[in-house]
Amino acid sequence: MRQSDENHKKPAQTETVPLDPIALSLALWLGLVVGVTGLMRLSETAAANAARAQQDPQRTATVLRSGPMLLAPYGS
Repeated sequence: MRQSDENHKKPAQTETVPLDPIALSLALWLGLVVGVTGLMRLSETAAANAARAQQDPQRTATVLRSGPMLLAPYGS
C-alpha cells in the first residue's frame, strides 16, 4: 500500500529538481552577452541617427511626424 501511495503523489507534494549550476551559469552568461551586445547596437544606432538628424533637419521633422503613425493601430 505504501508503494502505491508514493507513485500517486499529488503535484504539490512532488520533490523539486535542483538546478544544474553549469546550465544556470551558461544561461546567465548568454543572457548577459546578448543584453550587452543589444545595448551596444542600440547605442550605435542612436548615435548614427543623431548624426543624420543634425545633417538634415528637414528629414527629422518628417520622420518624427510619421514615426508615431506607424505605431498606431490601423494607421490612424
